[in-house]
Amino acid sequence: MKVQAFWLTASKLFAALLNIGLPMLLVRILSQSEYGAYKQAFLFTITASNVATLGVGMSAYYYVPRFPKRGGQIALNILIYNFAAGFVALLALMFYPQVLGLLFPGSGLQPLAILLGILILLTLTAGLVQLMPTALQDVRHSTMFIVGTQLLKTIIFAAVVIAFRSVRSLILGAIVSQIFSMMLLFWYLQNRFPRFWTQFDWEFFKEQLSYALPIGAAGMLWVIQKDLDNYFVGATLGPKEYAIYAIGWLDVPLISLFLESVASVMIIRLAALQHEGRKEEIRRLTASAINLLAAFQFPLCALLLVAGHDLIVLFYTRAYERSARIFSVTILLLAMSAFLTDPVNRAFKELRKFLLGVNIVIMIVLVSCLMPVIHHFGMMGAAILAVGAQALQKIVLGWKVLRKLDATAKDFLLFKDLFKVTCATVSAGLIAYAVRNLIPANLLVVRIGAVGACVVAVYIPAVFLFHLPGREMLSKERALALVRSTVARVKGRAQPSDSGAENEVQNSSRH
Repeated sequence: MKVQAFWLTASKLFAALLNIGLPMLLVRILSQSEYGAYKQAFLFTITASNVATLGVGMSAYYYVPRFPKRGGQIALNILIYNFAAGFVALLALMFYPQVLGLLFPGSGLQPLAILLGILILLTLTAGLVQLMPTALQDVRHSTMFIVGTQLLKTIIFAAVVIAFRSVRSLILGAIVSQIFSMMLLFWYLQNRFPRFWTQFDWEFFKEQLSYALPIGAAGMLWVIQKDLDNYFVGATLGPKEYAIYAIGWLDVPLISLFLESVASVMIIRLAALQHEGRKEEIRRLTASAINLLAAFQFPLCALLLVAGHDLIVLFYTRAYERSARIFSVTILLLAMSAFLTDPVNRAFKELRKFLLGVNIVIMIVLVSCLMPVIHHFGMMGAAILAVGAQALQKIVLGWKVLRKLDATAKDFLLFKDLFKVTCATVSAGLIAYAVRNLIPANLLVVRIGAVGACVVAVYIPAVFLFHLPGREMLSKERALALVRSTVARVKGRAQPSDSGAENEVQNSSRH
């Protein structure tokens, strides 16, 4: 498990860096209003794609481990559903483009409605290019596809914005990028499951949808809830102010960086354990995953929290300095996301109704409160409310998961590493903050470097002194072993796996 999560994380780190780097170019070429309109266009695309898919794509993580030989059928079922959902979205935008004007007044997106509809359709279809190799535990292709597709997207975006300097050109660039991802997906599926498009089974299709759609309904509410503050800020304050707010949420790829890599492997493992009725092992594995995520995400959150203002000004110019206040709130989600509950929710079907109910209540609260909060407290109020809603959801779902897994007071001992990680992180953050404030404000690079050096100087020794999760990944021998293992995978050679790495999560839960 650890080998898979490590290389998925490494590839997503590269993709996240590209995602963060691209706006650095865009804010220097587009005006603030144009950049805000660009962010609104792709916010709508992402939200529409995530809502339309209703979690059907994620069902691959549930069915592939159980029916590995039917991987072609599983992929085909997802493709059929996603194409139908995307086509409905395209028709809706063709016949009612005014929805963009209602959601984003002053953005000028309404004439681009058909292009956005095409992009949504292609995004839904191409989304499997990263999902299927991960579900099949094909680390080699998963890593290559994540890095390759993100790199191509960045190159295309950079080229079109430099050449044409418009939101329309960026949408067209995204369409070209998704077409390439679709070609890559069909090549992969054909090689892995020859003639997969002839393997349709109506009964299996209905079974897969019956599993995915109830979970997807709850997930749809979560997707809307997660983005709701962005829509209210954009509709209330306009694209120019929304550009400031959007930069403040630049931590989003970092929030999902380690989470997605570990969670995608966890979903597969917990599905098998739940099928065998091994709740104790699920508790151990979940606690170990939370400890491991916290060991990486807590210190990263501390570093970005302390250095956030200087990073925003350095990367996105003084024009976006106000984004730093938003960033100081939204970066807390990076730490909160370490408390992993989604794999357990997906492993136990009976948790679906509870999850749906929680999301409905939070949605009602957000819809009722966002508008008055923005009017009285501006963008900062919207950010605090959005982060607070996600924190409340984490607490309620965590309580329900503990009850479902029959957890007792002694199980809290499984989180002793989490307590040690928290103490080490707080110490590193306070020292970094004190040192940063001793350096003149105009020396941005020096201040950022000092913060990073302080966090590393305090936290890394603590990793070895207190035996924190992830310490084995910092050893020279383990790093070389992982590199050799991956090189062998890429070259297609069969080599013995690093069993110590694969079993680290289970072993760490026993220390």
